[in-house]
Amino acid sequence: GGSSWSSSGKFLAGRYGAGTLKVEDGGVVSNNVGWLGYYNSGSGAATVSGSGSAWNNSSSLSVGRAGAGTLTVEAGGQVSNTTGYIGSASGGTGTATVTGNGSAWNNSSSLYVGSDGIGILNIEDGGAVSSTNGYIVDSNNSFSTGTVTVVGSASSWNISSNIYVGYTGTGLGTLRVEGGSVVSNTEAYIGYGQTSGFPGFPSTGIATVTGSGSRWNSRGDIVGGRLGSGTLNLE
Repeated sequence: GGSSWSSSGKFLAGRYGAGTLKVEDGGVVSNNVGWLGYYNSGSGAATVSGSGSAWNNSSSLSVGRAGAGTLTVEAGGQVSNTTGYIGSASGGTGTATVTGNGSAWNNSSSLYVGSDGIGILNIEDGGAVSSTNGYIVDSNNSFSTGTVTVVGSASSWNISSNIYVGYTGTGLGTLRVEGGSVVSNTEAYIGYGQTSGFPGFPSTGIATVTGSGSRWNSRGDIVGGRLGSGTLNLE
């Protein structure tokens, strides 16, 4: 195996400035909370690459808190945490890419893509993401948007409970399932809720399933426009 680095505390890359984490060749990093791009001036990037390489967060992981965060999981690398956030605070931008067979991002709790910030999740070329719930835009901030693209045969997002495409807020939540990929969940909501306060402004969600072999497997209902605006495109 490779080298290991273990800390019982927090891991921050890009607190005020620029920080980079590379885990490769079977290396393992373990810590409590993980942050990439903590303050507005911060930018943090993490790459976990190669079979046996792992970044284990015993608590949550935020990719782009109030700054800019980038997470790349490739070539069989593994990332784990409890709750995952991509773009988790106002002004934050986060991009996560999970690509290649055997590459995985395992969230033992929920995954939020665009939670007051801008969140982008790309699952490609056999990469896999798992979570209990999936929220694409959960914010009262109109700045916040969330985009998830799952593309390529064997690429998957496996959600043990529910997915919400446009949960709250006026920002746009977008899900694309294409190129033979699979998204699975219990129940699905497109345009679920609205902003808090009166009057509440509705959420907007757009989901598209396109291409031969692409599947959105919902074990329960798929509900469009519960309190918001929901669109499902089958192409």
